[in-house]
Amino acid sequence: MRTPEFDLLLRLARTAPDTERANAIINGGIDWETLLDLAAKHRVRPMVYTSLVKIGWGRVPPAIRRDWEDAYSSITGRNRFVAGELFRIADVFRAAELPLVSLKGPALAEMAYGDFALREFADLDFLVRVADFSKAAELLKQLGYKPALEIESGLAIEFLWHQGECLFKGGFEGPEIDLHWRVATRHTALSIEADYFWPRFRPVQIAGETVLSFAPQDLPLYLASQGGQDQWSDLRRLCDLSEFVRRHPDLDWETLIASAQELRGLRMLLLGLQLARELLSAELPPAVEKLIREHTALPRLAAEAVKKLEGQHSPGAVRLFVFQIGAKERWREKVALVAGRLTNRTASDAKWLILPKPLWGLYTVLRPLRMFGKLFSRGDG
Repeated sequence: MRTPEFDLLLRLARTAPDTERANAIINGGIDWETLLDLAAKHRVRPMVYTSLVKIGWGRVPPAIRRDWEDAYSSITGRNRFVAGELFRIADVFRAAELPLVSLKGPALAEMAYGDFALREFADLDFLVRVADFSKAAELLKQLGYKPALEIESGLAIEFLWHQGECLFKGGFEGPEIDLHWRVATRHTALSIEADYFWPRFRPVQIAGETVLSFAPQDLPLYLASQGGQDQWSDLRRLCDLSEFVRRHPDLDWETLIASAQELRGLRMLLLGLQLARELLSAELPPAVEKLIREHTALPRLAAEAVKKLEGQHSPGAVRLFVFQIGAKERWREKVALVAGRLTNRTASDAKWLILPKPLWGLYTVLRPLRMFGKLFSRGDG
């Protein structure tokens, strides 16, 4: 049973709030502190705040209003700081003639919402070509960022090849940076090779500055990959997709669907679109609605995702993995995902134990043992 607070959250986490339904829920009585907590958990406080201001700020209790105002001020201030750091880093890479792509953060917010103040983000994710990774890592070090794994860059790429990213930590209050050479880990149901996107990245304007990021036609694929990786358990991910669809009515849906089929990720894209429509009233073309109805696996996957969104299911590792398997359409893809998830090396493996390179084959045995040990010691929740 959906709580009034979560229902209200869904009506407000939009740039165009559902005023009529939101007011009806408020009239029925809600716990304002719970609403604020839910908005913080799902990282949608800026949108919920602006929606509340639009539909009736005076109805919010004064103490809660102060909490909202403090949170909004803190988040927008942080967003400006992180955006400034994005511009500083992009300028350095541009001067070094090193292509750098902004994957999330301010660039994504600008494309999806038209205002980077409306989306919560605290860190930065960049993509570079594999051949440029070592030079990119050195530039980040010169800018004051330290790699979380103190190993040589080439070795880091080899060790974390399937994960496709390496973490760099900033100084006091600075954002963390995930430096990627893959767009998404191979441990998720929709994992797209970076080479697919490289010829298609485009400049994006943010507050008068320019950074390289996704072409609008490609962004839904990336959003589906990221949202699906977490079983769509983060409402912010669905807001990204819903708001992007709203802002781009001229989207070439036929090409998008064909691309998702080619990348073997149609089910995950359709799942995200179904959830965006069901929970956030995203408007989809009839042809997409028809495709959603024809995919009989979607209702079960959507129901699981909604339960996690509502907090009915805890984020157990096994449940998340089963979801990823279910999001694959072909049995050989399911088997490949299982095999890869059990044997591919991760940053957690590196922090646990880095074997000499000739012995890396042992992770095929050690990684499953470590994973099962964690599951049995902690439980699946």
